[in-house]
Amino acid sequence: MGNHTDLRVVRTRQMIKNAFLELMEEVGFAKITVEGITKKAFISRNTFYLHYTDKFDLLNSIEDETLLGVKDIVKEMPFEIMRTKGLADSKPISILIAVYQYISDNSRFFSLMIKEGGDPRFLHKMTEMMKDLMNQNNMETHLRTPQRYMVAIIAGIQTSIIGEWLRGGMKETPEELANLIAALFESAPKNLLKSSE
Repeated sequence: MGNHTDLRVVRTRQMIKNAFLELMEEVGFAKITVEGITKKAFISRNTFYLHYTDKFDLLNSIEDETLLGVKDIVKEMPFEIMRTKGLADSKPISILIAVYQYISDNSRFFSLMIKEGGDPRFLHKMTEMMKDLMNQNNMETHLRTPQRYMVAIIAGIQTSIIGEWLRGGMKETPEELANLIAALFESAPKNLLKSSE
């Protein structure tokens, strides 16, 4: 009985999510209403409110769920290797490729969030998530550049390039984009990433 209920909840939330994304494409977030979502999802308002408090709660829920996928990949990034060998090492490159592939697989959502009518806070939210992950890796004792600046540089460049990639129609493959990022950091002044030890 419990599994049946869980599957029903999952299906209902997926219907709500799909309806929401369709409306994002059609009218943009500002013009979306709960009534519009429920009509498109073929559910009652009561059913919607069993899962979300309003459209903002729904938006945040979808964003958090999607960014969790990025977080699960990025947290495997070997920051120690980055400090000693740079991004061109095979493991950081493979993780970058995995991140960009995940974004490509979910490009409908990511593109909707960054375009006009989407969520202007989304890329900032992604940047803050990446900064938190890097701060958790305790980089400050290994870098000449103060941690807060190094973290801001890496996270900011990443999300800026991701945003530009999405806006440009993702003409580069995830592999090409990962190599572009690696080359960019490899050409940066070496004392930024050089160990102070």
